Amino acid sequence: MNDTVYTQLRELLDTLPNGYPATESGIEINILKKIFTPEEAEIFMQLRLKWETPEVIAARSGMDAAYLSKKLPEMLNNGQLAGVTIGTVQLFKLIPFIIGIYEYQLNRMDDEFVRLTSEYMDTVYARDMGSFDPPFMRVIPVESDIPTGAVIEPYESLRHQIESARAWAVGDCICKKEKKMLGHGCDKPMEVCISFAPLENFFQDYFWGRPITKEEAFGILEMSEKAGLVHMTNNLKNGQYMVCNCCECCCGMLRGLNMFGLEGAVSPSRFVAVVDETLCSGCGICAERCQVRAVDMEDLAAINERCIGCGLCVSTCPGEAISLKMRETVPSVPENEKQWLKERDNARGGSGEYKKLIG
Repeated sequence: MNDTVYTQLRELLDTLPNGYPATESGIEINILKKIFTPEEAEIFMQLRLKWETPEVIAARSGMDAAYLSKKLPEMLNNGQLAGVTIGTVQLFKLIPFIIGIYEYQLNRMDDEFVRLTSEYMDTVYARDMGSFDPPFMRVIPVESDIPTGAVIEPYESLRHQIESARAWAVGDCICKKEKKMLGHGCDKPMEVCISFAPLENFFQDYFWGRPITKEEAFGILEMSEKAGLVHMTNNLKNGQYMVCNCCECCCGMLRGLNMFGLEGAVSPSRFVAVVDETLCSGCGICAERCQVRAVDMEDLAAINERCIGCGLCVSTCPGEAISLKMRETVPSVPENEKQWLKERDNARGGSGEYKKLIG
């Protein structure tokens, strides 16, 4: 089969600041073949990084509007693009490979898919993803562990984000599911990825996850904290729509930090853990809980520079020897997706080509 359309699709995805780098083996092309038919790849490349109706897309591409009105919802259900219906109006837009197409393949994964994506992530994509600022994801600390009196900005409060939403859903963590299918799974809870939206009933009959209540969302966060999972969300001040609850053994972002030492794989929270040596008993619970190997254990616990400020070590310290404090240097957070794209494109040495997909 002629791979021209898939090569063009790969180039388009790599034009986006999120990236989709080429390989000598062409494994990234084989992944696209698993996800898109040639026809679907052609349709995807007609989309933009902004919401548009099938009629607008048809007028630009020369395709039939009635056909797109039927085909685009099918592609949404296949996790190949983003879509939303407001009243009777359907809107669609393209999405990057990560965060986007890959995560949306949750219900279409098979053994070949997980083999291909796992190899691609570990050999090529993780390095590209973690080598440039700003990172994709940002750590949100356990809110109850934040020091009394500290100012919590709305964007770093999961309680604020979930309270402000009008619809909520939960799905399996694709990273944990992939590793389990490869025979390398862990015993951490799997159904822990939460998405939220400003529209009521947004997740009703949605292709990803299952609808839940606000109270259930809070319950999943609490359960994740007890299980030692790190809260991570979009690295934005405005426009957050999800929270992952991540472990070191499965999460692509944390693996980028742990396996390859890519500090840009994850943006830490504004806080960092500190140990009061006069209260530390050296029990080692904090080291067991830490997902980024930020605790050095000798006689007592010591926090090293890898700390991402998640707070998982604080509430479970039996001697209350660990607390969070504000970092001396606070990581900057892009204002919104537009700013994130601009900063990321500059860091990757891009030419701003992606902006043609916005206008």
